[in-house]
Amino acid sequence: MRTVIEGGWVVAFDGTGHRVYEEGAVAFEGDRIVHAGGRHGGPADVRIDARGALVCPGFINTHIHPNGGGSDYLLLDESRNDWRSANYLSASAPLKGKVQPPDAAETAALRAFTLLHALRNGTTTVVDVGGLRGEWEGWVRQIETLGMRVYTGPSFRDHNIHTDAEGRLYYDEDAETGRRHFAEAKDFLRRYDGAAGGRVRGLVNPAQVETCSEPMLREAAALAAELDLPIHTHAGGNLLEFDRILKTGRKTPIAYLADIGFLTRRTLIGHGVFTTAHPWSHYPFGDDVQRLAASGATLGHCPYKYAKMAMTLNSFARYRAAGVNVALGTDTYPMDMVSEMRWAAVLARVVEGNYQACPPRDVFNAATLAPCRFLGRDDLGRLAPGAKADLLVVRLSHLGNGIYHDPIKALVDFACGRDVDTVIVDGKTLIRGGHALLVDEDAVYAQARAAVARGWERIPEWRPGGVGLDQIIPPAFPIERKR
Repeated sequence: MRTVIEGGWVVAFDGTGHRVYEEGAVAFEGDRIVHAGGRHGGPADVRIDARGALVCPGFINTHIHPNGGGSDYLLLDESRNDWRSANYLSASAPLKGKVQPPDAAETAALRAFTLLHALRNGTTTVVDVGGLRGEWEGWVRQIETLGMRVYTGPSFRDHNIHTDAEGRLYYDEDAETGRRHFAEAKDFLRRYDGAAGGRVRGLVNPAQVETCSEPMLREAAALAAELDLPIHTHAGGNLLEFDRILKTGRKTPIAYLADIGFLTRRTLIGHGVFTTAHPWSHYPFGDDVQRLAASGATLGHCPYKYAKMAMTLNSFARYRAAGVNVALGTDTYPMDMVSEMRWAAVLARVVEGNYQACPPRDVFNAATLAPCRFLGRDDLGRLAPGAKADLLVVRLSHLGNGIYHDPIKALVDFACGRDVDTVIVDGKTLIRGGHALLVDEDAVYAQARAAVARGWERIPEWRPGGVGLDQIIPPAFPIERKR
């Protein structure tokens, strides 16, 4: 069956880059595109009117944690001032042995909400950089049901971060658990890579550069090479990590990873903010940006997550000019890749003091073509004959947006994820009219909210001092809760 989407602004790939066609068309049969560009004169079984809309490749989100986001509210923890730019530790460094993980039903609810939220905002390919553990068969079934494309694999590490009763951070070696989780990851990758008709693909996922020993990082890199899979780790994410690797490895995190052979063309580095290029690092020795460029590794940039903590990459434009492959991710909520493009562009211009830095084409490429390097795919991130039928219809011509002459600039400057009307993955329509077709989205939301609320209730059990959510991050205004 041939479906033709016509009449809109079509972002087609011409072999070297994106090209926009006014009143263009995209045609696909099964899971493959057969035409992208100007008008389509051939027959069609289904025709979709896209007048006033942008028809573009689905976005590839390179940084998602499928855990429901209950901890995101702790990122701006107002009760702590000593995290050295690592505010995520307010939710990820508990009292040892005190965390009660969500049960199977809660885990499923949180994962489903994360994927559906990302899908609704225009993400067609998710890179899962670590979330809830266990229930792996159920996780794969969820991906199959929701229809998305997900690169995933259990994360592993052999050091944990905890706080003591006084709230002081410490690293706790746990080699036995690290080996068990690494074995679990290998089993998952061998069992499920290629599942769900190829929409589940493996990702080797050592958690963070500071929580994995050098032997573990080397073994992870060897496993990725053996299985021909992409590999990810968090590095350059905060100053605590930066200082720890300087102390233990006598190098910056990026230099350390480069020297042990971890950085290759198939490597994704989550964040990469704190390097020799960042003024907060106060370490002008060597050039981490050039190291990244020389290795061919991809940087997964999550601008909004850092902006709300008063930080940013220094800068998107600088890394791109040096030859670094920069892709985009969201990390925390909202998982809105349209807004993330705007954040990336604006922050780069502020840092550079140059409003011509980071034009819309660069951030659009970062959300589409750039991730394909480390994924090893030339059939994603583009609309071209033979490419996968992963595409979006984004409504631009309405009063919520401005009058425009360039739809890509309009997307970056005006739009948001709520303007995504239609999401198609592998030729199957998953979102139409802004609503999910394959699942009950109201039920998904309600189940996830209940699971998150139970997690909030348990915060005093693992938090030093037994404080709760309202003490950690007080509401903007006093709230009179219902009784």
